[in-house]
Amino acid sequence: MRTLQHPVLQYRWQVKETNGGPQLVYFGLRNPPNHTRSIIPVPRELADCLRSLDGRTSAKDLPSDLAGREMYTRFVEEGIIVDAREVRQPSTRDSFRQCVRCVTNDYVLPGLEFDEDGLCAFCQCYELAERSGQGAIMQDGITDEDLVRISSGNTGSRFDAMVLYTGGKDSTYLLWYLAKKLELRVLVASWNMPYTNDTCRENMRRAMRILPHVEFVERTLPWKMVRQAMRDQFERVGWPCLCPTVAHALFYPLAVQEGIPLVMHGVEEVQLAVMNYVMTEIRSGQPREERVPNHRADTLNFLRMVTTISEPAQPYSLTADLARHMSSVSELLAPVYKPLGDILARAESDPNMPLPILRRLTSNAAYGSWAKAVERMKQEMDWQMPPGQKGLLHTSCRIEKVKDYCQFKRFQGAGSTFLPQAIVELGAGVYFGLLSRDDALEELQESGYYNEPRVLSELTRDLGIDRGEARAAGEMSWTLGECTGCST
Repeated sequence: MRTLQHPVLQYRWQVKETNGGPQLVYFGLRNPPNHTRSIIPVPRELADCLRSLDGRTSAKDLPSDLAGREMYTRFVEEGIIVDAREVRQPSTRDSFRQCVRCVTNDYVLPGLEFDEDGLCAFCQCYELAERSGQGAIMQDGITDEDLVRISSGNTGSRFDAMVLYTGGKDSTYLLWYLAKKLELRVLVASWNMPYTNDTCRENMRRAMRILPHVEFVERTLPWKMVRQAMRDQFERVGWPCLCPTVAHALFYPLAVQEGIPLVMHGVEEVQLAVMNYVMTEIRSGQPREERVPNHRADTLNFLRMVTTISEPAQPYSLTADLARHMSSVSELLAPVYKPLGDILARAESDPNMPLPILRRLTSNAAYGSWAKAVERMKQEMDWQMPPGQKGLLHTSCRIEKVKDYCQFKRFQGAGSTFLPQAIVELGAGVYFGLLSRDDALEELQESGYYNEPRVLSELTRDLGIDRGEARAAGEMSWTLGECTGCST
């Protein structure tokens, strides 16, 4: 084993307490094959020793048997414990490392690792999946043949599919694809969220004129309810968003009532990149074991995730914050979620109960590229971009940059292991050929990562949040105040 003069945990490794005992947690993404090994349970005595590694204490002043412990030795060999002079320094806005292939960087994603050629851990995961023959992993993706078959056999409903619609690029493409290209009978369902931008509201109105054979339904929750839920959500989980889970609570019961066989998401494949590739242990030369899709079971699992009110079993997993987000929304809006919960309870007790199945388009193949998808939408649906916006990743929400900023600040301060979404999605978009690297870099600069978004001040005023008191307001303090527990 290497001899360390002043041992210390490498940058972004921290010892955290959980109900299951102490764990060594990495706030970042490691290179494969260690990308799934960022949470390591450690014995209590070793955890206490690891906390004492401050980089100033000499190795000879540490417990005499420490160097002989197998786990400690392994941590040194893996570079989890290093000498103080070897600790990586945080990147800055002006000095950071960027992936040579996509656009991810270790300023927005501190703790992101790269191989010797400068390829980020994300791209390495994507490459590994391709080399192992696994390709894209999208179990709920649906083909044209499936859609036509389901439609031709659908005699029990006026509709073949429900589309959850925002007026943005992805859901407009989905609406066009199903209702106009495939000529399915579509019910369009829209939640009139207060922060949907005006351009997308106009896109919705144009869609109604262009598709006169399509039925539209809209729901509006009371502003007082939305305002309180967003404020509470900000304090509970550190960002104020309620979308997109509320749409399922509002409209899935309607799909059940109408006997609609499919409920279609407008979520892109790149928005599932972490779930599909990074959280999966992929071994080269060992293709993923094939399984027969059970779309009903997958739908029920998703509905459980949306409606369950509980803390995640593993509080530092990559998706723990997302689970807290959904759990918090369902608790804050419990009356809105009750019909969905009742349906889930009935379906679990009656395996023969007809259920709408949640599916997605295989968007990478359908789009070709984001630019081609947008051009098609302009031609077919007279779809418009919000004024001044160049980025194509998120086009419907006025406060999208607030989500970027909040996720970045929490991750930067090691308040969460949840990887900021937009930069990961842009990187995946580049890797899978949906946009050029130059376009993605330009879009990244427009995100909410590099400066506090101007709309954040408007939002805090709307929600009645006093910025001066935010530092004491739960998880909100990571973004809006000096967080005393924050560390980089």
